[in-house]
Amino acid sequence: MDKILPRNYSGSKYGLHFRFVNEDDAEFIYKLRSDKIISKYIHDIEGGVEQQREWIRSYKEREGQGKEYYFIFFKDDIAVGLFRLYSFNKTTFTSGSWVMVPDSPLDAVVAVPLIGREIAFYDLGMTYEDNYDACHVDNKKVIKFNLSFGCKIYKHFQDVKGEYVAMSLTKEDFEKNRPQLLKLIGCK
Repeated sequence: MDKILPRNYSGSKYGLHFRFVNEDDAEFIYKLRSDKIISKYIHDIEGGVEQQREWIRSYKEREGQGKEYYFIFFKDDIAVGLFRLYSFNKTTFTSGSWVMVPDSPLDAVVAVPLIGREIAFYDLGMTYEDNYDACHVDNKKVIKFNLSFGCKIYKHFQDVKGEYVAMSLTKEDFEKNRPQLLKLIGCK
């Protein structure tokens, strides 16, 4: 990857404000990721708030090197979700750590991964998303949602939490589906 986002990278789009996570976000992240209902299909989180702060400190080094970007999103100045871009190669990336507060409005639920992928494809010049970390097969809502973005399932595999599907997304497929996603959130 040739481009690196500046340390103060942030923005506002589709009714949301976003920026990189920082240590002050540790409690919000820990609360969201340790919620039994929300975290049913995501990787387990270890430790408490202080361990989350330590993880953020080490993440900030990777952020500065352009290896990983972890965003927090706000609607009306209230934190509503998280989204991460990582595992960059020359033109490929992985997205994940997409977690939203319970009862988030539909426009925010759609806008968070939309913005994340726009950053990857447009700001960072990526052309292919490879979500090899995958999605649990029982997480049908997220699978259906990712398919609406243009993602395609390319592999099934077993993990400690069960069966998963790995998905991929080309920039072209993203751009084909982007207008209907914008329409869904009341844009264009």
